[in-house]
Amino acid sequence: MDSLMAVRFILENWKLDNLSAAILLDIKDLMLEFEACLLQHTLRERNVAADFLGSLGHSSPPSLRIWDSPPSGVRPILTGEQLGTCFLRF
Repeated sequence: MDSLMAVRFILENWKLDNLSAAILLDIKDLMLEFEACLLQHTLRERNVAADFLGSLGHSSPPSLRIWDSPPSGVRPILTGEQLGTCFLRF
């Protein structure tokens, strides 16, 4: 599922016919417990570090992983994002 579809499902009550719908309904219910909650879609080109970490997590065995510092592959991305570098989407 595309992240934009997930945001639209939560904010605009889009209909989904897949397994992710149950998780998204839980998210929607949890959001109601907060006084204020902001949910917005960010294009991958503007959030390359999160995309990198998501891919890293997806390709790793299912377990909790806590880093004391950013993984080596994400450091140049974080520096680029901090400097306002635009990244191309492949």
